[in-house]
Amino acid sequence: MARAARVHGGIARIPIRGKYLYLVSDPELVRELLVTHREKFVKNTRYRHMQALVGQGLLLSEADEWRRQRLITQQAFKPDEVAAQIGWMAGLTDRFLDRWEKTAGSSSVIDVEPEFSRLAQLLSGRFLMGTAFDEIAARFCEASCAIKQHWPQSPRGLWSMLLSRPKKHLAQFDAAVAELDACIYRFLTKQRKSDFERCGLLERLVRTSRAEHNEFTDRELRDQLFTLFFAGHETSATGLCWIHYLLWRHAAVREQLQREVDRVVGSRMPAADDLPNLQYTEQVVQESLRLYSPIHSISRVALVDSIVGGYHIPAGATVCVSMYATHRLPKYWPDPERFDPLRFTPEQCAARPRFAYIPFAAGHRNCIGSGQALAELKLVVARIAQRYRLDLAANQRIEPAPGTTMYPRYGMRMTLRHRPALP
Repeated sequence: MARAARVHGGIARIPIRGKYLYLVSDPELVRELLVTHREKFVKNTRYRHMQALVGQGLLLSEADEWRRQRLITQQAFKPDEVAAQIGWMAGLTDRFLDRWEKTAGSSSVIDVEPEFSRLAQLLSGRFLMGTAFDEIAARFCEASCAIKQHWPQSPRGLWSMLLSRPKKHLAQFDAAVAELDACIYRFLTKQRKSDFERCGLLERLVRTSRAEHNEFTDRELRDQLFTLFFAGHETSATGLCWIHYLLWRHAAVREQLQREVDRVVGSRMPAADDLPNLQYTEQVVQESLRLYSPIHSISRVALVDSIVGGYHIPAGATVCVSMYATHRLPKYWPDPERFDPLRFTPEQCAARPRFAYIPFAAGHRNCIGSGQALAELKLVVARIAQRYRLDLAANQRIEPAPGTTMYPRYGMRMTLRHRPALP
């Protein structure tokens, strides 16, 4: 995708299996696709696994139903609402990191990918379902891991593209979804008896839809919770992997981030008021999301014959926006493979087109939880920087792989140590 964008310009037509995929990468054409002509394109819902998992939640719903869901849900993601969650998020994160103490004392190697996944699952589950989530956390998280394990992998070449996935993988995926369904429906049945008290965003969904005299059914609640849970925790977990990989590769950046955390937070727990002052930490997070955006691509289907960038796109065609490609266009990102958090100073950001940087998608269907995700990443990165140092283990092969997120294909084994004092 990145090579096609560089060689063929802002829009390219790529032949695949006798059809064409249209790749849009230039920021102005991305804006044209996702904003100017948004009524002519719809979300690509032709993915069997995605439909089975999230149903008609925010990700795949359309038109009036999507607008209703968005209006009800977005109140929980406003900045003041997110700030109000930082206290318990910091406490949960710190308790989770306590598990690393013994390992850090012996400088042992851990795979941080499943570790960050479980932390992000706990944070997402608590945000969505409140303290009541504790009752089902173990079962819910295990079923979620099974779903990820049996998710179809993107082909790595022409031969793998032509091979069909064995039926047993589909059966295992369906079994994992059925297990998660059983868990959430039992949970919803129990929580209805207490009218969803202590249930976080779930309580808001029920009460707001009820006030509209159109209360969400259990199936609608299930779809919404699954959408927000998987979209929320997988992006955060993958982002944390790549952030710490890049910090290991760039010692000077890691030291500067640690000095900022020491100056702003010291040794105490990070609080909501600290996050706006962790400016360099945010730049590190943003630059990491540029190079390894967890949401690596989005796609749309043309409802009618359309024109984008002066080029004809026929009805029914699939149009792809690759964050990986757009975030590497040399015109907007000089020396694009270089890791440089200073790309995200206010002055640098103001000088770039709005759609040159789209880690949380763009347009009216951008990620509803982008603000919450950034706050979570800054909080976790800061707390780890206060307590530990993560260095890539010897012989660990690193390769980004496009699945539900852009994850490290072979995991990310890192040596965990207590953080040494800065000189």
